Amino acid sequence: MAAEENECPKSQQGSDPVRSWELESVLAIRSLNFVARLDDQFVCPACGGVVLNPHQTGCGHIFCAQCIRAFIEKGETSKCPFDDILIKPEEVFQDNCCKRELQNLEVYCTNAPSCTHKVTLCNLQDHLKSCQYEALQCPNSGCTDFLLRKNLTEHQNCHCPFRTEICRYCRKPFPVAQLPDHEKTSCPDADLPCPNKCSNMVKRHKFKDHADECPEVETDCVYKKYGCTVRDKRGRVKVHENSEFSRHVLLVLESNSRLVKQVDQLQQDLAGQQGELKERNLMVSSLNREVSKCDNTLSAIQRSVEEQREHVSSVKRELQDLRGVLEAELAKEELAALRASLDSLRQQVAMTQSLREHLGVLGQTCQRHTRLLDIHVEQLQCNEQRFRQLESTSYDGKLIWKVHDYQRKKEAGTALNSPPFYTSRCGYKLSARVYPGGEGSARGSHLSLYVLLMRGDFDSLLPWPFHQNITMTVLDQSSSRNHITLSFTPDPSSDSFRRPTSETNSALGFSRFVSHGELENSGNAVYIRDDTLFIKVKVDTTGLEDL
Repeated sequence: MAAEENECPKSQQGSDPVRSWELESVLAIRSLNFVARLDDQFVCPACGGVVLNPHQTGCGHIFCAQCIRAFIEKGETSKCPFDDILIKPEEVFQDNCCKRELQNLEVYCTNAPSCTHKVTLCNLQDHLKSCQYEALQCPNSGCTDFLLRKNLTEHQNCHCPFRTEICRYCRKPFPVAQLPDHEKTSCPDADLPCPNKCSNMVKRHKFKDHADECPEVETDCVYKKYGCTVRDKRGRVKVHENSEFSRHVLLVLESNSRLVKQVDQLQQDLAGQQGELKERNLMVSSLNREVSKCDNTLSAIQRSVEEQREHVSSVKRELQDLRGVLEAELAKEELAALRASLDSLRQQVAMTQSLREHLGVLGQTCQRHTRLLDIHVEQLQCNEQRFRQLESTSYDGKLIWKVHDYQRKKEAGTALNSPPFYTSRCGYKLSARVYPGGEGSARGSHLSLYVLLMRGDFDSLLPWPFHQNITMTVLDQSSSRNHITLSFTPDPSSDSFRRPTSETNSALGFSRFVSHGELENSGNAVYIRDDTLFIKVKVDTTGLEDL
């Protein structure tokens, strides 16, 4: 088969200097045995292992991803062990050519010698998904056994103690280990011997119904209410009821005799109560006659009251007529005084209305002046903010940023943006962004630091994309001056360094700029003093022409 036919598809590359590879995690715990002798170019010179995820440094040497990651985490002290050249993260890239060559090498199946298959490294993972000698865990819930794929089906269906089987009584599925206990203690359809030890087999859910007819259950004789005291098993009670019929008849007769006597006594009592009822009826009739007499008296009283009410009404009318005559006589004398008082009142009302209209005009004028005053106050606040921004703006490509309340902002977990700064008076506009508590995967463990390219007033006169080196530093506030510094060169192909079309481009920098432990507890430096952190961002302005 030609080499082109064996080539595996290229894996997608990310933006991280040390990129992942899907086979690396799958084969990390497996021992690879190549069919042909492995060339030295496919062996990591640092750890001696296979270069599953090859990465090349700026000096041209190839290492596995784990080793190159260890070099990068050392920071400025990481150097290539071959030529002692500093390893820069921005110069490290995944060597796809070496990876393709390694992927097309043949290896034995990792389950050898049981499995004799030989496959290319890139197809090993697909082969393991169907290899009959691959160890797999039983999929039955609760089972922790591992078996070869070729034996898994038989174990799962025949031998696994966690497989399910159908109950022979209720026909419902249960784990085989629970099935005997289910049939013995809880299955409602299980046939069980009667608990009263009769000869019948009874389903568990019918025990209560069976107890009402079981011959072994103790019960009373049906003639108990007539005086029979026999209590025995239901079968024997039936025999007793049939054999003692004549005695039971005598009991019934005796009971009936007692009932007859009780009925006679009740009839006598009823006759006595009827006599009392007649007497009470006569008494009620006498009371009704007396009530009728009282009604006649009440009617006479009501007629008398009505006559008195009419007399009172007549007196009221006479008083009203007299009051009208007196008012007519007094009206002539008081009419002039009332008219004078009414004219005075009208004048006061007119004056009050005039004052109210004037007060409304004054209120509108006051509201207009208040709005103008608010506009002036807002304009003054904007001017003050603009002046403060102009005072703190740098035009030499350098930013010294003082971050107050470090602990509170770290616990809040939000992003902080610095004031903008420029590479020159008419140069590029940039700002910094910091996450004191970390961002993304670095949250809770590192400080994250980024730089943003912002839209400026002179962007149409500047060359694009932006390609100046950027250095970011956390400043040591002690006399040791052990500053923490990382720098990078912008990628011209990244949208983050093209001319901004919105207010800012995407942020670029280091999510793991420095760990919280090193930042807060360094023995030979003081990066946080008085809960304050100083950050410096410097843009290399070499080659930039002033407009």
